[in-house]
Amino acid sequence: MVAQRVVSPVLVGRSEELARLTAALDTAVEQGPGVALIAGEAGIGKSRLLAELARSLDPGVRVVGGVCAELGRDSVPYAPFVTVLRSLIRVEGVTPGPYPRLARWFPELGAPDDDFEGGRHRLYEEVLTLVERVAAVQPLVVTIEDLHWADTATCELLGFLARNLTRPGVLLVITHRPPEVGPLLSELARRPGTTRLRLGHLDERDVGRQLAAILGTEPDPVTVGRVHQRSDGNPLFVEALARAGERTPDDVRDLLLDGPRSLRTPARELLSLASVAGGRVGHRLLAEVAGQDGPEFDALLRELVDRSLLVTAGDGYAFRHALIRDAVYDDLPPGERARLHARYAEALREGDAPAELAAHAHAAGDRGLALSAAYRAAGQARSSYAYAEQVRLLGMVLDLWDPDVPLGADRIGVLTEAAEACMLSGDYARGVEDATAGLAAVDERREPERAALLLEHRGRLRHRLDTTGSSDWEHALELLPPGSSQRGRLLGVLAMGVLPDVDRARPSFEEALAIGRATGDAMVTVRGLLGVGSMTNDLGMLTEARTLVERLDSNDLLMTVPMYEAMLHTRAGDHQRTIEVTGDGIRLARRYGLARSRGAELARYAGSALILAGRWDEATAVLEESLRADAPPQSRRGLRALVGQLSLLRGDLTTAAEAAAALDHPDAGSLFSRHQLLCLLAVAQGDPERADLLLDRALTDPALTRIYSSDARPVLVAGALVQRARLSARADTELRQRVAARQSQLAAFDAEFGVDGKLDRAWRTMLRALIEDAGWDQAVASWRELRQPYELALCLFHSARTLLTAGDRPGATARLREAAVLAEDLSAAPLARQITQVLRPRPTQDGLTERELEVLRLITDGLSNRQIAARLHISPSTAGVHVSHILTKLSATTRTEAAAIALREGLAGAYGGDR
Repeated sequence: MVAQRVVSPVLVGRSEELARLTAALDTAVEQGPGVALIAGEAGIGKSRLLAELARSLDPGVRVVGGVCAELGRDSVPYAPFVTVLRSLIRVEGVTPGPYPRLARWFPELGAPDDDFEGGRHRLYEEVLTLVERVAAVQPLVVTIEDLHWADTATCELLGFLARNLTRPGVLLVITHRPPEVGPLLSELARRPGTTRLRLGHLDERDVGRQLAAILGTEPDPVTVGRVHQRSDGNPLFVEALARAGERTPDDVRDLLLDGPRSLRTPARELLSLASVAGGRVGHRLLAEVAGQDGPEFDALLRELVDRSLLVTAGDGYAFRHALIRDAVYDDLPPGERARLHARYAEALREGDAPAELAAHAHAAGDRGLALSAAYRAAGQARSSYAYAEQVRLLGMVLDLWDPDVPLGADRIGVLTEAAEACMLSGDYARGVEDATAGLAAVDERREPERAALLLEHRGRLRHRLDTTGSSDWEHALELLPPGSSQRGRLLGVLAMGVLPDVDRARPSFEEALAIGRATGDAMVTVRGLLGVGSMTNDLGMLTEARTLVERLDSNDLLMTVPMYEAMLHTRAGDHQRTIEVTGDGIRLARRYGLARSRGAELARYAGSALILAGRWDEATAVLEESLRADAPPQSRRGLRALVGQLSLLRGDLTTAAEAAAALDHPDAGSLFSRHQLLCLLAVAQGDPERADLLLDRALTDPALTRIYSSDARPVLVAGALVQRARLSARADTELRQRVAARQSQLAAFDAEFGVDGKLDRAWRTMLRALIEDAGWDQAVASWRELRQPYELALCLFHSARTLLTAGDRPGATARLREAAVLAEDLSAAPLARQITQVLRPRPTQDGLTERELEVLRLITDGLSNRQIAARLHISPSTAGVHVSHILTKLSATTRTEAAAIALREGLAGAYGGDR
């Protein structure tokens, strides 16, 4: 049959290959004809790459092509070249006579030549002549697709062209499935100068990009991971699965089953048996279940590998595509499928692969065997830090629950284990359900400790999910006696959960530390040390906590230590140490299966430190990687907020707005990033008055007064920047009064806070400089000491504007130039533009007439042309002429921009205007 050619409408992950093809064409034009081979399996994107090449080339390049039909020796000879030559004849506009052999194919060329002597060679010569004549006029790309299906005549003609083309300007591009088998492909592959490309599978990130382009919206990481796994990164399969959910579309399924259904019976049966194994099956297990081994068995396996249905994987075999396995498995009748699973279960019964045994026993209908094997496998998963797998297996245990099957744990115990596993894996919502089911079954009066443990787990899960876990912890404390280790641990958990509400957290931390010291419980002591140390900025306590926790079997608590260390190092302004601590923590989180849970929180600290340190590309990489790992909701909001902040600094308002829209939980934990981002985004969007309304919402948030000053002050700094933006847009007397009132409010908030480390002190210095327009040297020195390039550039910029107002243009210029270098190095486009605008020479006071300076002062006060005319006793038309002259001399496009220039240059103040 003729294969349907499906070209995906989206090309991702092929920029390098496209660049190499373009380079090959450039070489063919400049140095001589060339050949490019593109190898790749079906659906990998060979045709789409050619389509993108044709689309991306200059209109002066001619692209023609043909496709080899899936008929092999029975196909029409030269079929792809007939298509190519028809296109070339239309381009060339040939007249009868020059191509008598081609006239047999194309009657419009005239009467065919009846002389058959040397016919094939002369035909090839005519094709060569035609190709070179077209290439002499414009560069030519000839594409021949699916050469693995080509007939002998097509291969001979293509080989002739490749060997005999001499004139520059021709690139032959050939696609085929790997490997390079057959004389022609082998010859072309060895040919000097041949460009060889092999299209591989897309990685998970590129699959996400393809899905986003197909669906028109950003897919969630779970969907991306599922489609990537099932498609194995094949673009055609990604497209087919984009809207199919868990189901394999019928057209794709039929395509996948073409190969298996054409196998002889023994090979087809062995392939079916392999499909029941799952993703991979060892040779010994497959041979045992098949009941055969030896040369005949090996021959069957070789057939399946040669047909590209199976690939070798270590000491066993795997399907080339997960979708092929799914299609073969789904094609089995239910009864046969259950019998084959039972054979696998029997073979695995005495082995040490309980997860596989559980799956096969369950599929075979043996619930008791599946239940006991699943519980044993869950223990193995926990020991190997595979917490997501543990959650899945414990879910199977609960689904198959039978009290008569001995496990060594009752249902409440399994639910408790499941809740804890969900906490470690990051599956918080499911964990809340498990803990709630356990609490419904436990009797608080008879087993208060057990109930308290479930409440502790549910509280932690709810806190990480939506910060609502405090009530569970408080209830649990009511069930526990004073001074017990469990109470001490719970107090530490409660205190960590209510942070940054210092007044509420401090007594719980202190009590936890006292209980830990008294009972010798290291886990309780660690929680107390972390809490008290963080509130007192005592790194020594955190060092002691790290020493203790390394002796404990608690990976979750081990990952908590670097989070608190990062907090303290950040407050101290030691961003390099924060980056080191969080980097080590993230690597440990991956090793211990906590990348999605604790790793996401550590990535948030790392991303923030990298942004402050000016290492923005590294920050982007850390944040994107953690978001791709499907971070839990609260962590995801924090990560998205940082993405939004960084996008805003770089001038990508679309991404910044998307991130801001996703921050729909105004909890204290996201106060810093949420309010700061919303306010500054509104300024960047040209709406400073809306920014001030958003600032008012931030200042009335009750959480503002309960958090660390180091979290609150950046919000106040954002508020001060909003006020500057309001004055730059419009500067009438009424607005100045409102701005002054807002600045007084910001100063009052600032006075309520102490100073929480070097970073907080720098924020305070910058805030006061913005409010008072003084003290800029101290602000610049603070950021220079902390090596925060963006904040340094921002303060240099604002201090330069102050110097300009005072008439110190040389001093202002020096600061602006330093700020410009910093902004350029960071790719902070908006700040760089502002700096450039101020550096650009402007008219001095002498450039405007006395009357124009008067008019400019009134423009700055917000008066209209009619109001200006009434104030100066001139006609409105005359006022309009003055305004037009002012805009021209100031190179301003609007009255608002002219007013901003006047304020910055001190022009309005020269005649009585005040700032």
